[in-house]
Amino acid sequence: MSVQEAVPARPVIVSIPAIDLMLGNLPNAHRAPLIGRRGIQPGNGHSAKVARASLFRFVYFTAPGENERHSAYHRHLVIAEILFGRVLAARAAGLRPIAPTLDYAAEARATVRPPRGMFRAATLEYRRWYDPSGAARVEPLTQEALTVELVTENGLPLEDARHRAAHRSHALAAVDQAWLIERRRVPLDRRPLNQAEFQALVEAIEGAYRLAVGTSHVERTNRQIALRAAAMLGSLLDEFVASPFTVGALAQAFSDIHLAHLRRTIESSRQAESDSGVLLAGPKAWFAAKAARMRAEHQIGLAMSPGTFPAIRLAAYPVVAVVGGKLRTFVDGWRRGRSRSRAVDAMPAFSVTG
Repeated sequence: MSVQEAVPARPVIVSIPAIDLMLGNLPNAHRAPLIGRRGIQPGNGHSAKVARASLFRFVYFTAPGENERHSAYHRHLVIAEILFGRVLAARAAGLRPIAPTLDYAAEARATVRPPRGMFRAATLEYRRWYDPSGAARVEPLTQEALTVELVTENGLPLEDARHRAAHRSHALAAVDQAWLIERRRVPLDRRPLNQAEFQALVEAIEGAYRLAVGTSHVERTNRQIALRAAAMLGSLLDEFVASPFTVGALAQAFSDIHLAHLRRTIESSRQAESDSGVLLAGPKAWFAAKAARMRAEHQIGLAMSPGTFPAIRLAAYPVVAVVGGKLRTFVDGWRRGRSRSRAVDAMPAFSVTG
């Protein structure tokens, strides 16, 4: 029989350690000595909290010089430590730590005003940066603000205005534009990661895992730390992101924690929705909680959609035809159901991993 059945869904992981617990339990990460070496003592307020949160360390070989054979491997470790330190410091500062879809071009579109003469006054890009009098705006209009302007001043239907703002201009969603503007103001040591930096972090973690092929204590430990780092990334992203890792073990660690994090978000939103109704916090609180839950459920739907899994590979294609006044299905010239063995052989064969 050529049927490969789908792997049944595994139960949701309930008891997943928090990021702080995973960070504090890294094998041989040597967090305490590093704190003392930098002269930072626990309990010194916000700066100490950020410093403690950003201490993410691999284990290094003893390298006598830059040309030592482990130098390329150490380069992956250094890049991963620096970028992951920024992620954790941004999180500790209350910022959205990663935006996997926003690149440097999006940042330029949100922060760099083009010359007035580049666009005609009727274009959406001109209206995004300049008001009707020609005066420059402090910040460009977001998609939401540009939509409102098209509705109120041009009389466009709401859906048409939304489509034009999203697809005929470089306007960004308000939340994304605010994040990009705030990101530019944040010091580099706790600056959140954009798309390119996120990809660099992923490649560094993969390098730390993939190149640790030996059985030494350093390599075994760094593989464990790389797996923990991939899991923590999954727990730091509040929107569904397909696993960026190509190494199977890292992709599995990321996906398991990421999906469980989204499910916990749904439960938290449901609880907040229930509490807001019990405490009579008002319709705004209730609708906010409900919107958060619906958004989280949408993210789960994206995670579980067929597009996130390998495409179905049909062994044979069915043909539907009317025979004798009845609708019948034929597979490879055989009527489905008449020959059980041929019908079974022609069933879709697919597999689901992760």
